[in-house]
Amino acid sequence: MRASYTGSVTYDLIYSPDLNQLAPNTFGYAALVATPARREQNLKHPNFREVPTRANGPSAEYDELSLEANHRFAHDLTLSNSYTWAKSLTNALGVAPSSATPTGGQGDNGDNVNNICNVAADMGNAYYLPRQRFVSTVVYDLPFGRGKEYFGQVSRAANSAIGGWRVTCVALVQTGPWLTPYFPSSLSDPSGTFPASRSVSQQRPDCMAGQSGYLSNPTTADCFNVNAFSIPASDIGRFGSCGVGTLAGPGTSTVSASIGKTFAVAEKVALRYEAQFAHLFSIFNKGVPNMDVASSSFGLISQSQLVQQAGPRSMQMMQRFQF
Repeated sequence: MRASYTGSVTYDLIYSPDLNQLAPNTFGYAALVATPARREQNLKHPNFREVPTRANGPSAEYDELSLEANHRFAHDLTLSNSYTWAKSLTNALGVAPSSATPTGGQGDNGDNVNNICNVAADMGNAYYLPRQRFVSTVVYDLPFGRGKEYFGQVSRAANSAIGGWRVTCVALVQTGPWLTPYFPSSLSDPSGTFPASRSVSQQRPDCMAGQSGYLSNPTTADCFNVNAFSIPASDIGRFGSCGVGTLAGPGTSTVSASIGKTFAVAEKVALRYEAQFAHLFSIFNKGVPNMDVASSSFGLISQSQLVQQAGPRSMQMMQRFQF
């Protein structure tokens, strides 16, 4: 058995601020840039709408507790179990991240930051890292063939067919990705900074006091509580109160297996055959729901998962000549 802790802190990750961004205000973007004189007064670079650049600023924090238990039983049976509790916080993925790639279209140049005056406001759970993950692996050498429990005295010819088979099974259970509710930037501009002008297409809503985003009985039609969020009015001098990565999406449960054997052809020549079964029991794993609070389909899950071998059940066979 083994227990381990891993932690890391990363500073000055890359992001893409707009040097021409206004500070949050109650006047509204249109009013502050309505005339050349006002543009000169309110914009650092009045001849341009957007001045995107690259800079260093966001950070990331990672903490992990891992527990492992491995045991080799009699009769060629090996069991390995691992449980991981992990937490990753970062403000380097944008306003409402939905992948490991920063939002805003800048790719490896970093996200288009929502508020240059408060980059830390985008700090939250990293989309891609589940809080809990359990993996169990079973390896079993089947008890058939020479020297085994069954048919231990068979001929070498018969043993080449029935002996030496190994079965491997891997079970995975983990919590879901961290999701962020949002609404289109074109729908409302509570900060008065015109986010769409700096290629920020989404904004986070307000979180309603006393309301949980989770439902006691979530379904594929209603995964989250739409009443827990509201779209703030334009030009109120602030951004939405909801944070990044506040809701955990549907988890994943899957079992995969394989059976294989190596056939000796000569002293240093062998033929390897293996059949692999992905998502053996075809467990239904819900996909990521619609997170647009302005949509009538908010919380709707329209597809199943396709990652972590959680997609449709499949089988493949391989044969490899080894020398």
